[in-house]
Amino acid sequence: MPQPKCKSCLQSVKLTKVELAQMMQKQTEEIGDLLAPIEVYFKRLAACELCEDLQYETTCRYNGMLVQYMTRLKNKQCPRPGGGKWFE
Repeated sequence: MPQPKCKSCLQSVKLTKVELAQMMQKQTEEIGDLLAPIEVYFKRLAACELCEDLQYETTCRYNGMLVQYMTRLKNKQCPRPGGGKWFE
């Protein structure tokens, strides 16, 4: 069965755990000052992982961002309409 494709790109929307880990490592090295504390990241990520609007186990339905990336940025908020799910 072929992998689902993103509407605006040619890559698969599904990422492996290895691909996600590599992306997160690179992110941490490049933008360290913009990252939320690790405790905040894990709380946000846990909320996203339980959210019914998580797609492909990686992507937020409302903004199309990878939750592993979005939850790590300190200036981001949960984009879910009607109130976010991140409680810090």
